Amino acid sequence: MDERFVNEILDYTLPKLRAEYGGFTFPRSFVSEMFVNVSGRYRARLTAQGINPVLYGVPAPDIIKYICGYHYAYTATLTEQQRIEKTRDEAYRSQLVTDVAESVFILENIKTSAKRIINEYNPVYCRFNILLDYLLTVGLRGNAACRERTSKAVYKLFETAFLKLKGIMMLTARGLEKEAIVVWRSLHELECVISVLCKYGRDVIEEFETFDRFSDPERMDEKTRADYDEKTKAFGINLKNANEVDHFENYGWVGAVPGVQRTKWNLNFRFLEDLAGLGDKYKEYQVACDASHMNAKILKWDKRKVLEFAVKRCFNSNLLLVTKYTAFLNENGASVDHKFVGRMINDLKNIIDIFFEEKH
Repeated sequence: MDERFVNEILDYTLPKLRAEYGGFTFPRSFVSEMFVNVSGRYRARLTAQGINPVLYGVPAPDIIKYICGYHYAYTATLTEQQRIEKTRDEAYRSQLVTDVAESVFILENIKTSAKRIINEYNPVYCRFNILLDYLLTVGLRGNAACRERTSKAVYKLFETAFLKLKGIMMLTARGLEKEAIVVWRSLHELECVISVLCKYGRDVIEEFETFDRFSDPERMDEKTRADYDEKTKAFGINLKNANEVDHFENYGWVGAVPGVQRTKWNLNFRFLEDLAGLGDKYKEYQVACDASHMNAKILKWDKRKVLEFAVKRCFNSNLLLVTKYTAFLNENGASVDHKFVGRMINDLKNIIDIFFEEKH
């Protein structure tokens, strides 16, 4: 195999993989040798099955990703010295080549998957992810500029929301539309939290961010326990009722919102949704709840309609989040190209409208 070609592939792939695996070191010479050996073993496997290797080859960067993924899984718990020794161990090298080549053959040639309406090459998927990647990239600069703990906490929520959106789109591109709706349900809960925090500011953010101090009553210090007792009493929580305690732990932080009545009847998602000004989405949320339960009804849902529901709900959630996100970033010293974002959103909306246009 041409050495220059291999080096170009490694130059392109290894830095990305090191970043993806948190700085984990993949020795260049080791990966290079494994790539040559795995490629040879894979071609031989195809030929043995009567498959033309020229027609059913796998992109070289993908083979590198398989090698690094397996090597990481096998050695992540070892010390740096132990990992180096592994790369020199002929038995390990031989096993790695065998495992990777066989996995590549099976996963690339004997695939069984759900029927897909869109895939990762569809513009609905591509444009959504381009927009989300831009927002996350801008956010990295914004997070670095955040000096207050409360601001960093809100940024983390935005980051989580956009990553959830990427995950939802990934599910739709795999033909798993119902599963995408289930994750959108979680996203909607998150956008309600973000909306309330952005609306009411620092004191409420502080309460939300520190409310996990009440998650384990048995490990509370004396001061925290006194605070816990005071708050649960104010909400009228029956500490012997596990459901009421659970609702307090999930929603008790809303007690910091000015004017909110401290009653256990307000400790639920429906109240949070109204507090966020998103109560008009409750029927959509109920549909998503249905998708999370296995029953005959959801098995009969129309696949394309489910996909349309998921994509359009994600677009609407993203629109709301972008509005709040750009305002939040501006407040924390990060500049956003509003025209660029607006153009990407309009292009995405047009693509979605065209793709789901009713056929007459």
